[in-house]
Amino acid sequence: MNNRFVGDIGDYVKLAILRRLASDRRLGVAWWLTDDEAPSAHLGHREYLERPQQWRHFDPELFEALVVISRCKRDICALENAGLLPNAVFAGDKIPCNTQPFKDRPAARERWLSRVTKVLEGCDLVFLDPDNGIAPEGLRPTRRRAGKSVFVQEISALTENQRAIVVYHHQSRRQGGHLNEIRYLAQLLVAGGLRVSGVLRAKPWSPRAFFILNGDEQLCERANETARAWGNLMSWHVEDEFQTKACDVERPKSASAKAVP
Repeated sequence: MNNRFVGDIGDYVKLAILRRLASDRRLGVAWWLTDDEAPSAHLGHREYLERPQQWRHFDPELFEALVVISRCKRDICALENAGLLPNAVFAGDKIPCNTQPFKDRPAARERWLSRVTKVLEGCDLVFLDPDNGIAPEGLRPTRRRAGKSVFVQEISALTENQRAIVVYHHQSRRQGGHLNEIRYLAQLLVAGGLRVSGVLRAKPWSPRAFFILNGDEQLCERANETARAWGNLMSWHVEDEFQTKACDVERPKSASAKAVP
């Protein structure tokens, strides 16, 4: 998460999803906050707020709140203070991705994650919101840009008592297309000892995936209902291939070409 994205279409999608999934659960939000950056073309993704006839009906209360927030200083505190996620607990400390010397960054990040884990104690549903999503192969925690990703072992560290976790991933240009990327990442999570219950894929503007781990029947049904409510802008994917063994993750190019339904 980055403050400059507050109120964009990504926020509308993810908050609408969380409001449905966590209606009666103790939600913990780890913003995975990074340092503010120079403005970019992403800021144009707030134009949906100017088309209420097209977007408002998905979550009218949320839409109206984001209209107001978008006119103010963009900060995650505005989302927290608006009461859009009732009873949620927020972990908003910035990730220490600029620590010097760079070799000290992994240790600083471990201390940061320990604080996040402490804040989210007692939550039975946790949402992780890294800018880019699940870390790609070869990304080292010493790299500054690693702050935009969550590593599989960090997700594992947050699975207190096998609670449900939702992990955001901004889809990339990985070879094979977006559905193959979802399959590959699901296998990567399974290889790390995590249980993938399903994946919500949202495609207003840039495609985004929300991996649901340790989801019970009720949570998965809510995810499915959310996808149906958004029509062709969102889809819910579940298949046995998510439980593939680690050996398949090591050979992604030879994985089955069958598309996620």
